[in-house]
Amino acid sequence: MFFYRKDLFQKHNLKEPATWDEVLTAAKTISEQETNGEPGGGKVYGYVMRAAQGNAAVADFMPIFWAFGGDLFDASGQPTVNSAEGIAALKFMIELGKYSPPGYASFNADEVGAHLLQGTAAMSINWPAWISSFSDASKSKVIGKMEFGQMPGAKNPGRAEIGNWLIAIPRESKNTDAAMDFLLWATSADQMKLSAQRGNPPTRRSVFNDPQLVAKFPSYPAQLKSLESSRPRPRTPLWNEIENAFGIYLSKANSGELSAEDAMNQANAEIKRIIERGK
Repeated sequence: MFFYRKDLFQKHNLKEPATWDEVLTAAKTISEQETNGEPGGGKVYGYVMRAAQGNAAVADFMPIFWAFGGDLFDASGQPTVNSAEGIAALKFMIELGKYSPPGYASFNADEVGAHLLQGTAAMSINWPAWISSFSDASKSKVIGKMEFGQMPGAKNPGRAEIGNWLIAIPRESKNTDAAMDFLLWATSADQMKLSAQRGNPPTRRSVFNDPQLVAKFPSYPAQLKSLESSRPRPRTPLWNEIENAFGIYLSKANSGELSAEDAMNQANAEIKRIIERGK
C-alpha cells in the first residue's frame, strides 16, 4: 500500500498523490520545508524506500515500473526490463531517492518502517502488516497522522505488487478428505474473522467489509481496494532467482554504481541467462 503523512500533506496544501509525479513534487516540498520538531530541527525526508539488493529493491520498484508501462516479459516470455519505459521508471526511482534518507540503497522494510514511525520520513510503499505499528504508543511518534492509500499511477493506473501465502494438499497425502475439510474450515468466513480480530488480514471481501472489523481496523477499505487492483509477481518457477538478480542491479543503480541504462541492460541480459539455464 502507499503510506503518507496526512498532517504534512494538509500543512503544505498537498492532496493525496494520484500519480508518481505528484509523489515526487510532494517529496521535494516536504524535504525542503519540513523538520520533525526534535531538538536541533531534525530533517523530514519526503520519501523513504527499500533499495537493498534482492527482493527489497524489486518490491519497491515494481509499482513504479508497471505504472510507467514497463513489463518484465514479452508475450513469448523473453525479458524486457530494459525497455524505454523500464529505464524511465528506474530513472524516476533514482530521482525520488534524492528525497530519501541517506543510505536508502541498503534499506529493507525495517529501516523504512523506522523512519515512518519516528516521523523522519513522510511517504513510502510498505506492506499492510506495518499499519498497526503506527497506533502503538511504544513504537510510534506519528499516532493519528498516517494515511494508507492506493498506489499512484503514471502512464498506467497504479497497482500494488502482491505475493501469496498458499495452502494446499500434497498429491501423495493419505488424508485428503480430512485435509480438505480443514481447508474449508480454516478459510470459512467465521474463522477468517476470528483470525482478523487477532491481526491477520483476511482474503474474503465479506470479512474486509464486516462493520465490526472496519471499526477496529479503519484501513480495511483501503486495503481491500488495493488488493482488488493489485498485480501478482510474475508467475514463473524461476522468480526467486530472477528477482534476486534484478534486485542487485536496481540497488546498484540507486547507489550510483551503475547508470539506469546500464543497470537495466545488464539485468535484462542476466534474466535472459537465467531463463535459458532453466529450460
